[in-house]
Amino acid sequence: MKALKTGGQATVEYIFILAFAAFLGRTAVLQFRNFFQGEMGKIGHALSTHLIVGVCNTECFYSGYKNGFK
Repeated sequence: MKALKTGGQATVEYIFILAFAAFLGRTAVLQFRNFFQGEMGKIGHALSTHLIVGVCNTECFYSGYKNGFK
């Protein structure tokens, strides 16, 4: 009877270990997603701000800027 209880205990321990690993993996993925989302938002904001305002020093390819091609 002891062998049966030991085998069941090992199964339960493996399930707990697997659940803990899944929890850690999910947490890591969510943290990375939030970080990546924030950084891409900052980059997108910076690029769109610079393209809308017009920070071209010499020649721009967009006619809306002061020094753009007409």
